[in-house]
Amino acid sequence: MKKILIAIGLLLNLNSYSQTETLIAYDYIETSDWNGAWFIPASTTGYYSNLSVTPTNSAVLYGGGNNQYEFDWYSLPNLQVDPTKDHIFRMRLAAQKITNFMGTSSGLDQQDYISVQLSTDGGINYVDEIQVTGKTNAIWNYNLNGVAFKVADGFMTTFSPSQGGDRTNTGDGYSVIELYIPQGETDIAIDIFARANRMGEDWWMDNFELIEITDNGLPVELSSFLGTSLPQSNLIQWVTQSEYNSDYFLLERSFDGENWEEIAIIPSAGNSTSEINYSHQDFELSHLSYYRLKQVDIDGQFEMFGPIAITREEGLKISRYTNLLGQEINPLTTKGIVIEVYENGSTRKIFKP
Repeated sequence: MKKILIAIGLLLNLNSYSQTETLIAYDYIETSDWNGAWFIPASTTGYYSNLSVTPTNSAVLYGGGNNQYEFDWYSLPNLQVDPTKDHIFRMRLAAQKITNFMGTSSGLDQQDYISVQLSTDGGINYVDEIQVTGKTNAIWNYNLNGVAFKVADGFMTTFSPSQGGDRTNTGDGYSVIELYIPQGETDIAIDIFARANRMGEDWWMDNFELIEITDNGLPVELSSFLGTSLPQSNLIQWVTQSEYNSDYFLLERSFDGENWEEIAIIPSAGNSTSEINYSHQDFELSHLSYYRLKQVDIDGQFEMFGPIAITREEGLKISRYTNLLGQEINPLTTKGIVIEVYENGSTRKIFKP
């Protein structure tokens, strides 16, 4: 079983790692038990091996170069699901210009898009939930940098690159498409509507999945996991409301969101039904730092929380000095506790003998 990461941000979605994914249906093009297919199929749709997530093919729609929009639906048939469980539809997407035989000025534009359409009534009616568009000849390969995620609500949410060119590594070449479907549904069917017009405007799609979510219930109830940028350090704080057979917390840091290192081990209370505050200061700083928290039980089982991100302003300057009462002072003639107040409002206590 796999774990689901919902979001990265300064404030944690505390349920991110308290839920378990179980794959209940899939279409990987080459193998499938959720048998998707092109609906029409149009003359500019098919299955090609130039790019894929799992070998060897992707489902592809490309423009025909006739100044008319080519379009088709990749249809995944209705499935009956457990109404007591949440579900996630996930797919992979690439925007490419492999069919371009006329030069280099091609790629996907704002008018070229795919739409994830959800049906919960047996495939009778569909609602547009997620739309991904191009932008000024944008292209991107399959990647894990760009994630288009939303909770199904009956309204369309659009994701677009900020500009053209290769968006593979910029975070807005949307390649992981996730639609979170809350519990209560008994039937789920998905259509992917794709359209493009010029040669060199290609939508490549692979690895369609339907995932069932199980809420595990954590041995530790975490109510907050926050990070604060201080003048000389990053302050990481978390609060538990209850603990059961908890052994310790392991704090990890990353400067790129992919490579992680352990930076602190903090013993936990073990068993508690009251609020407990934990913290750690990190003095190895970067403009952008990610932190995640591993809670380890006495029996070695663990849960992950986070990640959270902390950004720092470069070159912070001290604007004034105060005493503990907030009164401005001259640091050259003052002894004892001195408060440094920085331009961004953060403070630091120092002791002058």
